[in-house]
Order: sequence, then C-alpha cells, then structure tokens
Amino acid sequence: MSVPYLPGTNLRLDLDGEQNYRHVLEAVFALTGGIYLSQLTEMIGVPAATLQNWVKRGFVSNPLNKRYTRRQTCRMILIALLRHTLSLDEIAELLSWINNNLADEQDDLIDDSELYLYFCDVILGMPPDTCPGQAELENRVSAATRSFETADTDDHERLNQVLLTMILAYRAYQMQLHAREQLSKLRGEMQK
Repeated sequence: MSVPYLPGTNLRLDLDGEQNYRHVLEAVFALTGGIYLSQLTEMIGVPAATLQNWVKRGFVSNPLNKRYTRRQTCRMILIALLRHTLSLDEIAELLSWINNNLADEQDDLIDDSELYLYFCDVILGMPPDTCPGQAELENRVSAATRSFETADTDDHERLNQVLLTMILAYRAYQMQLHAREQLSKLRGEMQK
C-alpha cells in the first residue's frame, strides 16, 4: 500500500484507504484560516527568502496578518512545482493568462486552490511512470475541468490550455528525474 504526497507538498495521502485528497488542504486551513511562512516553507520545501521574493515580485498577493491563505498557498505550490522546468517569468506569464494581475485576486478567472486541485486530479489520476500522449492528456484535463463554470467558452478553453501546459512542465521534470536515476544506475553498472 503506497502513500503518496499531495503534489508539491509533504502532505501525505492514503489513496488506498479511500482518503479524498481534495479535502486535505481544507483540513490544513479549517482551524487556522491561514498558515505562517515557516509552516509554508516546511510544507513545500522552499526557503522562506524565496517565498518572500515571490510576494515581493508580485507573483503572490501579500499575506494577511502574516498568514497565507489557502489560495496563496496553492499559488506558491504551483510556482514551486513549475520552477524546475519553466523560468519564474514564464510561470508568471502562464498564470496571468487566467489570473491577470497575479498580485490581485479580484481579477482571477479561477481560485488558485481550485486550479491546484484540477492539477492534482490529472496528476494523481495517471498511473505513475507512464508517458501519456497529447490527446490523452488533453482528455484528462478536459475531464478534470468539466465542473468549472463560466459563461465564456474561451475562458474554459484558456483554463484547459494553461492546465495542460502545467501538466506537461511537471511531467517533464518528473521524466528528467527518472532519466537521472537511470543514468545513475548505468554508472553503477559500468563501475562493476
């Protein structure tokens, strides 16, 4: 029985035990209404100075009373997940396609926590160590965002394209790690 983590965090999931991963973040924020920088740093494994820099650069809105909301936390998780493949400027550009001014949550097409959960729906719904084709990924993204409500079909399509790009970037990083593991095995065999 494997126990994976919520992507980009150290929050353990017990999917075999019928745990609903969509409620994991709710549980974290239910009692406190927000988390402190030190907790966020521990949760996503990114240094505090880096997270503060993202706020300073306008990638994330300022915390309220030194606490980060669920929405801000999910934005930080997404940036942390994507920064291994995309530059910070590319991530900001990508996120601004659906959330306009990143420091202003009022103009967002979608709440970052819902975007992150759509991301998790696709990632956690795929068998590990597989490389699905473009058409399959597009179908998985469309299925994940089916519940997204908007009057504008262009907005829905733009959300799907942004989410697909995020999935591709994340999977590229996973494949890069897998390639390095394989190379390490080869090196070990060559040294025998």
